[in-house]
Amino acid sequence: MDPEFYRIPGPHGPLSGRLRLPASKSLSNRALIAAASAGGGRISGILDCRDTRVLAAALKEMGWEVEWEGPDVEIGPRRRAEGIRRLDLEDSGTGVRLLTALACVSEGEFILDGSSRLRERPMQPLLEALSTLGSDLESSGGLLPLHVRGRKLRGGVASIEPRSSSQFVSALLMIAPLLEDGLRLSVEGELPSAPYLLLTREVMKAFGAEIGHSGDLRRWDVAAQGYRRREYRVEADWSAAAFPLAAVALAGGEILIPALDPLSLQGDRRILDFLCAAGLRVRAVDGEIQVAGPVGAPIRADLLSCPDLFPALAALAAAPGVGGEFEGLEHLRHKESDRLAAMTKNLEALGAVFELKDDRLSILGSFDQKSEARRRVRSYQDHRIAMAMAVAALRAGPLEIDHPDCVAKSFPGFWEMWEALLA
Repeated sequence: MDPEFYRIPGPHGPLSGRLRLPASKSLSNRALIAAASAGGGRISGILDCRDTRVLAAALKEMGWEVEWEGPDVEIGPRRRAEGIRRLDLEDSGTGVRLLTALACVSEGEFILDGSSRLRERPMQPLLEALSTLGSDLESSGGLLPLHVRGRKLRGGVASIEPRSSSQFVSALLMIAPLLEDGLRLSVEGELPSAPYLLLTREVMKAFGAEIGHSGDLRRWDVAAQGYRRREYRVEADWSAAAFPLAAVALAGGEILIPALDPLSLQGDRRILDFLCAAGLRVRAVDGEIQVAGPVGAPIRADLLSCPDLFPALAALAAAPGVGGEFEGLEHLRHKESDRLAAMTKNLEALGAVFELKDDRLSILGSFDQKSEARRRVRSYQDHRIAMAMAVAALRAGPLEIDHPDCVAKSFPGFWEMWEALLA
């Protein structure tokens, strides 16, 4: 593969195939933190991608034993590492937020940093809440790099206004069993991506934590009983599923996806609701999801609770004969890229026309279909933007995209899977 540009094939007619998706990145990252907090544990079927490797390396730098054995990771007990330990989280937003909280309750001194983009991503709500709990940390205006002096914290009662990410809430919840008095946490204001808190809860419970919450996920009560060593198996990733599902919704045909739980707590499972409402046909067969397209109606979706679906759905909706409207988009600007700007710029370059008012995007005109060999789009070095442009290429392609290897952040082998799907 060209390290700078990759030629995405297309246009393409009906698809067929049986795909195996990677494990959930969200669950893999949470399981790494929980296993470390338990003093050890085994994670089976973990997603082996750039983000999880970076988080595992940071845990090892902090003093935990970490052994990666094929699809499994074994976490052993921690020995305090001497001196200031520098933890590079690269582009991992989830990793740096979860690890910041864990560092605050881990004896030692740490500098947490990352890429230039990660230095731009908000941290202030989490840092304010950790400071209220007694953490010793310093930051540059609420952004990376962070200087943390970890120690035991008492815990008790706290509140947080997450504003841009539920990851701040997840980070506090995951250290709550390690606090001397546990944690009674109140969540104020807007709560974006709320379903991810249910994933956090399930991983914590799997490692023995006692956790309760209100029905609206705004009041949490976590007991101070620590974690217990467990083996945890990671389920397949609905976020990754969005791209082949959008592809068959656009190009038509039928695909089978094994080991994808239609009853999963992953928020991105909602893509089935959005696509089925537009005409995608879905059924569960012997532990597999069978989907058939194309869709026959516009895509309409409120993405406040599942913003990671926007790139795939926008690429589908902007295609000829589809159309759509999206709302709940205000938090897309704080992802690995400004995903709202990245997707609209790419699709506008292909001929699409949008209307954007506040957090609502309407598609007024679809992109055009051409066969020019050197039509280029940008990945913005964002894995989900790159994969979304593969969907767009099914009608607008062939396309050339820069930094194709950025997909390794969450979906190693994506391009090989995509070529096999189109074969």
